[in-house]
Amino acid sequence: MKTSLRCFLFTVLLTAALQQANAQCTISNIIIQNVHIAGSQTPGTCTLKFDASFSLDNNNGNKYIFIHTWLQQSYPDYFQCVNGQTTRHGAIHAPDHTDLAASFLNIGIDNSDSIPQLILTYPPDPAVNMNAIDSIHRETAPDGSNVFILYGITATLPIACGTPVIIIADLWSSQSAAAQVAHCVNCGIVYGAGFVGLTGLANCATLQYHATLTNNTTSAIGGIYSVYADVNGDGYFTPAIDTMIQGSTSFTLAAGVGSTTTISGPIPPANINQDLFIQFTQTSGPAAGASRVMLIPSTICAALPVTFQSFTAVRANRSTVSIHWTTATEINNSGFAILRNLNGGWETIAFVPTQAQGGNSNSNIDYSFTDMNAFSGMSQYRIKQVDIDGRAKFTDIRAVRGETQLDKVIVYPNPSRDGHITIVFEDQESRRDVNIADNYGRIIRQWKGVTGNTLQVDNLNSGMYTIRIVKTSTGDQTTEKMVILNH
Repeated sequence: MKTSLRCFLFTVLLTAALQQANAQCTISNIIIQNVHIAGSQTPGTCTLKFDASFSLDNNNGNKYIFIHTWLQQSYPDYFQCVNGQTTRHGAIHAPDHTDLAASFLNIGIDNSDSIPQLILTYPPDPAVNMNAIDSIHRETAPDGSNVFILYGITATLPIACGTPVIIIADLWSSQSAAAQVAHCVNCGIVYGAGFVGLTGLANCATLQYHATLTNNTTSAIGGIYSVYADVNGDGYFTPAIDTMIQGSTSFTLAAGVGSTTTISGPIPPANINQDLFIQFTQTSGPAAGASRVMLIPSTICAALPVTFQSFTAVRANRSTVSIHWTTATEINNSGFAILRNLNGGWETIAFVPTQAQGGNSNSNIDYSFTDMNAFSGMSQYRIKQVDIDGRAKFTDIRAVRGETQLDKVIVYPNPSRDGHITIVFEDQESRRDVNIADNYGRIIRQWKGVTGNTLQVDNLNSGMYTIRIVKTSTGDQTTEKMVILNH
């Protein structure tokens, strides 16, 4: 049952069609993403930093907006919630510190001016502790609603990192002078962390996407999923802006930890090179009713507007990874989003603005970033280069070992259940020849002069294989066995 809380929370979606309490607002599409562990941890707790967004009707009555979140077992059901709506009648007094005593997240937004502001002191009750965030952004969606994006929320959950958990949230707004009355209530919003994993890739060459859902529990899980294209390349799932390319489709996961199911489909030509978001909602099994969204990256089918001279990711010590890249040229470049995958899903951990004046340069520019990463397993990194106009492209993937892993060739996952593996070499500088032979000794794949520290292999059939790696400079040979168990 153990799995990474941050991997699951990497893109959680709360998508119930949340209804208004008194015809003054509709709040929907609450999304939490880009989650990562923040600093050192106190035993029995997990401090995270993440971004969140939601859509809200553009209504002058939404003067103040509040979000409260609890673990399921601590949820007080203050609004007497049924199907996302309060069943309390008349004027509903805002919850106070007694009602919010067990909440681990309390956020307030002053939406009364042209620029929304963070509320540092809870107006209904100053005894309530408010969480810190870095910034708030508001934009108008094509349907006229307001989309709020909250960057850099910090929250400490009363549970150890890596523990599967069900979380419940209330979101409400007020138009009263001191937010003493809740006018619009959306309550009992459920999402789960750590029950289902997802990996996948959008192939721009074949215009097909393929993804694998993995059951992290001993119980059968059923649900539905939809697929959207990240049309503006911002890395944020916004249903009012991003394009749906696959409507609601059912999926099932058999009982048992590690059981998988594959989902796939076509990518419209208009969405070539765009990342995809897979939104899915569990309808049966643990955390039934919980929803989430996860990003699957696109391969590159067009030249990058930025020419990379180098890109490396190296573990510096037990708790940090050093990432360096150098650009030879930059054209209309806004900057670089750094993405990380810790065996479950890609997350954006930082954005590094361009150093090129006006986004253009013909000279080498060096960039670096240090990631606080104490993950004991394999970590993957890639850079998402973003144009000034919002379009984006990706670099190749770099793999980094955990502190406890030996300095040797690693093949993962092994066994593979979707025909896809990643080979991580012992260093990044060497040149090597690689071949894969089947159980009869026949060579089915072959590469010459491979550089970098990773090689990704797709579309392998079920069976046992031997990987043979030869360093061209020394002739040293390494062999690894692997198993493919396609469903």
